[in-house]
Amino acid sequence: MNTTAAATQANVTVATIRTWCRKGVVAATKVAGRWVIDSASLARRIEIGARMSSPAARYTVTEGANQYGTTTYTVTRTDGTPAGYGPDKDSRITDFVFLKKEQAETGAALLNALPAGYYVRKHEVRYQRSSINSNRWEWRLAGGDDNDPQDVRGSRPLDADKAEAVEYLVRCATEHAAGTADRITKKAEQDAIAAAEATVREAREKQLAEARRTKGPLATPRQVDFILQLLDRREYNGEGGGFFYGPTDRAGIEMLSKAEASTYITSLKGDY
Repeated sequence: MNTTAAATQANVTVATIRTWCRKGVVAATKVAGRWVIDSASLARRIEIGARMSSPAARYTVTEGANQYGTTTYTVTRTDGTPAGYGPDKDSRITDFVFLKKEQAETGAALLNALPAGYYVRKHEVRYQRSSINSNRWEWRLAGGDDNDPQDVRGSRPLDADKAEAVEYLVRCATEHAAGTADRITKKAEQDAIAAAEATVREAREKQLAEARRTKGPLATPRQVDFILQLLDRREYNGEGGGFFYGPTDRAGIEMLSKAEASTYITSLKGDY
């Protein structure tokens, strides 16, 4: 759709739509010098805006001052308690005090707009080059279902445009949440298979241990492989005979004593 239709749908000005297009807040391409906006991307942006302006928002920004008298901006819950404190002990969300109002507003907007179970934290990315240390801060997406084997990924610079940061990180969280159930189900199936295989291996080890107790040293892996090769050769050539008849599968051959395996090899090779 064009910028006029998008502005009408989003209830904003055409200038705002153009700004969103330039900054990547909505997916758009230029055709013959005019913006063409992706309707699905615009719908997501409208939904995010509705969440951010919702009267049910849980987080807001309050102004204060630190011990040096510098003005600070703290992300707090609507009941006035700072993020990371309060009766529900939202301890995963901490250190939401800023010197820049824009950063605090972005933090509050993110906490309000993200799907249930997701949150952001201030994350310091450190670099060390030669003797010069530098670092930067970013919003790092986290949370989701604790049973999900795949962590959510997504980050934006702390000074990123609020609308762009919210649109991107909400999309990351939404897409991650959409696949959570399938990943949990797949992981449960894999765990069940692994548990069953472990049970089989445990039973096999007990079986082999009992065979060692009664027979002594069992066939070596090299003997087992050689016997299987000789059996395959016999099947291919249609040969038969021999003075020793033993098992023809790996599991059975592994149960032979070392001496029995040696005799079996001699018989299959016809060295007698």
